This record gives sequence, structure tokens and C-alpha cells, in this order.
Amino acid sequence: MRDLRRLLLATALLLGCAPAPPPAVLDARLPEGRLTEPLAGLVDFAGIPPEEDFAAYEIGRDATTSHHVVWIRSGEPPHRHDRHDLLVVILRGHGPMRLGDEERTVGPGSVLYVPRGTVHAFTNASEEPAAAYAVYTPPFDGTDRVLVPGPGGPP
Repeated sequence: MRDLRRLLLATALLLGCAPAPPPAVLDARLPEGRLTEPLAGLVDFAGIPPEEDFAAYEIGRDATTSHHVVWIRSGEPPHRHDRHDLLVVILRGHGPMRLGDEERTVGPGSVLYVPRGTVHAFTNASEEPAAAYAVYTPPFDGTDRVLVPGPGGPP
């Protein structure tokens, strides 16, 4: 029976009629319940006001993490978080991402880990606002954003 399933799957793959994989999802167990959302659907959450260059919306939190949808229209200044580690998944948009002293181009599907104290900044090179799913640990308190002087930063 197992050989028959393998043969059918191999035939389907060769003929191009294999079932499509399920869409990528966010699946988080939070105190208020399980949050399951297609990653592509997160860009429909809120959005960025026309007059803003940056917007962040919390979508959940627990004792150790906070979860956010973040929007960047053009870019953000170099900064660091001294008390928070950050995990970012780019959902929409592309451009250079500075992590420490290095810069690399990132785009949809890129996963970035930013340890606390690491200078970072994203510049959106796409025509539309960029969106990302961001997880802070410990939960973000809204005060731990230290701007860093230098290129692209404050004087």
C-alpha cells in the first residue's frame, strides 16, 4: 500500500497535478486563545495611515512575548533595543536591512533575528509600504527604542 501511495505521488508530481501545499500561517498560542492566520492575511490587518512612515499594531502578547504587525513606508532610522530581542518575518516589500555593521537585501519570507543591543534599520525599496510580523521578547513596552547617531540616524 505504501509503494502504491509513493507511485501515485510521484506520478502526480511528474504530471504537475500534485496537491498545492497549504499557505504559510502564523499559529500562536496566546492567553486569549490560539491565533491562526495566513501570513498573507496579516497585511490586511490595519495598515499604515497615509501621513505616517511607520506604524505598529500589537496583535497578541503573553508573559514572555509580544506579537506585532509593523508597517514601514520608506524606512526607519538606525536604532537598537537594549532590553528586547526581536524576530521579524518580512511579509511585503523589500530593501536593505542593516543588522549591526552589515547590510543585506531582504524581501518577503525573510526571517531576521535581532539580538538586544544590535543596531538595525530597514529601508523600503518597494513602491508600496512594507509589512512585517515582529515578535519581541520580553513583551515590548513601547519605550525601548534607542536612536543611534550615524548614517541614516539622528545627528
